Amino acid sequence: MKRYLLTAIFFLLCIPAKADRPVTDAERVKIEAALAAIGCTATDLEFDTDDNRFEVDDATCTGQGTFDFELNTAFEIVDGERPVTEQERARIDAALALEGCSGGIAEFDYDDNRYEVDRALCGHMLYEFDLDRDFNIVSKERDD
Repeated sequence: MKRYLLTAIFFLLCIPAKADRPVTDAERVKIEAALAAIGCTATDLEFDTDDNRFEVDDATCTGQGTFDFELNTAFEIVDGERPVTEQERARIDAALALEGCSGGIAEFDYDDNRYEVDRALCGHMLYEFDLDRDFNIVSKERDD
């Protein structure tokens, strides 16, 4: 029995995994357009054949660092985080002010479809906030 189990494990380890593939020129144009719409650019693009998604690694977004994204086959961003725009930041700041809070690091999370703010100052304490797409606060927790 042990021998059969070891043989099965060896067989499974020898099966080649599906490999990611480079994107085509047409795919690259569509991915770059989706990224440009949110103020980002990237060169490290590939198609993940296991997840059936395009992967973008180390996209540069409006001078705010690098971010990773995943796009579906309709070239819509479905996973990853991005910095907020100036207009979004103003709306986030207004929502936080109603709570007596300010500042923090804000991003939009595609996976959760929410804005996330870390390290917002409320009095002398730091908090994390989640806001929905209409900039309503849906959660507030101490940021330890």
